[in-house]
Amino acid sequence: MAEQVFHHPDIYRIDVPLTGNPLKNLNCYVIIDSGESLVIDTGFRNEECLNVLMDGLGELGISPERTKLFVTHLHSDHAGLAQYFDYPNTRIYMGRTEHQYLSKLMSGAIRGVRERLYLAEGYPPEKYYEADNKNPARVYMPNREFAVTELADGDEIRVGSVKVTALEMPGHTPGLMCCYLEKEKIMFTSDHVLFDITPNITNWPEMTDPLGCYLKNLDRILEYEVEYAFPAHRNLSDKTLRQRAEEIKEHHRKRLEEILKIIQKQPGGAYEIAAGLTWSMRGKDWEQAPEKQKWFAVGETLSHLEYLMKKGRVIKRQREVEGEVRNFYTPI
Repeated sequence: MAEQVFHHPDIYRIDVPLTGNPLKNLNCYVIIDSGESLVIDTGFRNEECLNVLMDGLGELGISPERTKLFVTHLHSDHAGLAQYFDYPNTRIYMGRTEHQYLSKLMSGAIRGVRERLYLAEGYPPEKYYEADNKNPARVYMPNREFAVTELADGDEIRVGSVKVTALEMPGHTPGLMCCYLEKEKIMFTSDHVLFDITPNITNWPEMTDPLGCYLKNLDRILEYEVEYAFPAHRNLSDKTLRQRAEEIKEHHRKRLEEILKIIQKQPGGAYEIAAGLTWSMRGKDWEQAPEKQKWFAVGETLSHLEYLMKKGRVIKRQREVEGEVRNFYTPI
């Protein structure tokens, strides 16, 4: 069912379920004006998401064969169903950086790089392969290429009389984009700012200092006048964008302090460090947590360790353990 969340222009939210995933749902937004429409994000490439999305669009009188689609970033809960909008009279928009990275992921070009990195961080091989094979980011991603109109930061899209500005906000992914309606003071924040949960900031091969990029762009989004912030997951909120940004900054400040305390006691790789951190894993401790959640936790730990290295607080050393090169982090 499509819920109207704004009038003039008409903006609707379709609640796409992400069953079995901690994110719970994907908020697909639809802007309609003067007979034109723009769909923002899609959901996983699975039957449940496809049915709910198409039912919601059908309720609004929108055909995937004759609309515009904006994919804010490469994660499968946002891009998974994009191929179902790949028609001659449809235009699919995506940031240039993000689209090129998605193509590398789909080809498998990055998978080996990440595997070598995680194993060097102490991730037990058998557990790593279990997590990788069950990772929804991989399982539900598009399974074929689709035509994309690539965007750069500041590019504009017209939906009837509505001007939508694409803002590149790297951090959560290498080239995530938010959508800004300046006249209406609306920001579609994607996963850059969420109100019920904290966005995952992980490491990305070929991207330098993702947490540093994220925090910089968390400040940048506050430069825009925003009265209505529409996040990609969970609930809308009465909090201002600034209030939520400050809460997220405080979360990362505490996480960085927690990491420093752990490695002061016992240097280790990202897997060992992540095991000692405080996570929200449905009440389960590290050993009981699903491997796919550990996979994301290790990635986020790596982004924080890289940030601390950039700040000169931590140093990474390597040594051989049972014939394999391992990374160890120590405070400076």
